[in-house]
Amino acid sequence: MLLITTPPTCMNEKPAFLYNDLTPYDQIVFANAFKTALKILGKDSCWCMKKLKHSAFQGFNTSKNKLFYKGRDARPLILCLTGRNPKDQNTIIVRKCSCNSNYCLNPAHYYYGTRQDVAYEKASISKKFIDKDLITKLRLEKNKGVSSRKLSKTYKLPYHSVRRICNYETFDDVENSKDKYNESKIWTNLSKICEILTSSYTDEAKKYNLNFHVTEKLECPWHNQGSKKHTGNFGMMGECLDCIEEIKKGNCTVDVREFDFRWYWQVKRFWEQVDVKSDNECWPWKGATRKNNTESTAYFPSPFHSGKTQSAPRVAFWLSRGYTGKYRIFNSKTCEPFCCNPLHLNIKDSSLTCRPVKIKNKKLSHDNILEYYKNKQKK
Repeated sequence: MLLITTPPTCMNEKPAFLYNDLTPYDQIVFANAFKTALKILGKDSCWCMKKLKHSAFQGFNTSKNKLFYKGRDARPLILCLTGRNPKDQNTIIVRKCSCNSNYCLNPAHYYYGTRQDVAYEKASISKKFIDKDLITKLRLEKNKGVSSRKLSKTYKLPYHSVRRICNYETFDDVENSKDKYNESKIWTNLSKICEILTSSYTDEAKKYNLNFHVTEKLECPWHNQGSKKHTGNFGMMGECLDCIEEIKKGNCTVDVREFDFRWYWQVKRFWEQVDVKSDNECWPWKGATRKNNTESTAYFPSPFHSGKTQSAPRVAFWLSRGYTGKYRIFNSKTCEPFCCNPLHLNIKDSSLTCRPVKIKNKKLSHDNILEYYKNKQKK
C-alpha cells in the first residue's frame, strides 16, 4: 500500500512518497533511475525498462505486462513521485496511447483516470482514430438529428461503435476527462520531490550522485543582480526555465553586455576564441581541443556540471540563446567541426526547439565597459 506523508504542495521536510517498507536507500535508487533515464533518453521518449541495461535501474523488473520496483507495482510510485495521487473518480492508473511500452518509466506517460479513459486510450492505440474532438462532433450531430448510420458512413467508422458513442454507452465522460496534469508541472514536481529526498537522505544521495540540487540560490549565467529572473528556477536537467521560455520564442543574441559584470570577462574571453563570421557561415572554434582534436573544450563553470570545461558549441548555445544545463547540443550536419554559430546549433529535446531566423544583436566587446555597467546600475 502506498502511504502519502504530505501533499506535494506542502512539501517541507519529508519525501512526498513512501511505501511502508521502502527504505531511504530504495527511494534514492528509484529517484536516481529517473535522473539517468532523463539524461539518456530525454522527456519525449518511452523509458522502456526492458530495453535499458544500466546499473542505475537496479531493483526494477518486468513481468505480467507491468513494471515492478522491489516487487511492487512501480506505477503508483511513478505518479506519486511527480505529485499525483488518486482522487474522486480518478483512481485507475491510465497509460497514454502515445506510450509504446507497458514497462515505461516516463511519468508523463501515466495519469489517474477512469475506466472510460482506459477505453479511450485503448481505442486510440488500436488506430480506430477516435479522439475526444471526434466523440464530441459525433454527439453534436446526433443531437441535430443525423442518424448513426449516416455518421458511420461519413466518418468511416463501424456503425455499432458510432451508435454506442452517441448513446453514451462508451466514452460517457471522456469529453470532460482532462489530463489531467500539466506536463511542465510533472517535471517541476519531480525536481522538487527529488530535492527533498536529497536533503532528507544526504548520505544515500551523495553515494548515488543524485544531483537534484536545492536550486533556490543557484543562478544561471544570464542572471543580473537585482533581477528575479534566471535564479532558482531550474528544471530536471538543470536547464534554466526562464531561458527555456526565450529559446522557445527563437530569441538569439551574441552580446556581451547582456550579462552581469561578474560574467563579462569570461563571456568575452569565450567569444574571442571563436572565429565569428557572417550569420550564414560556420564559426570555427579556435580554442583548446582534446582526444586528438576530436573534442573541443571551453572553460566555463556550470552550476549543474562537476567539471569546469564544456564543449565549445554547448557554451556558444548557452551564451547566445540560454542556459540549457545538461541537455545535449548538436551542430547542423553540414557544419564544420566545433562550429559555434548559434544559428547552426540545436538542442536535443525537440519540444524545446525553435530555430532562430537571425542573430538579434552582435556585440563582442565594449570600449568602456566599467562606465557602461555603472550607468546600467543607475537605471
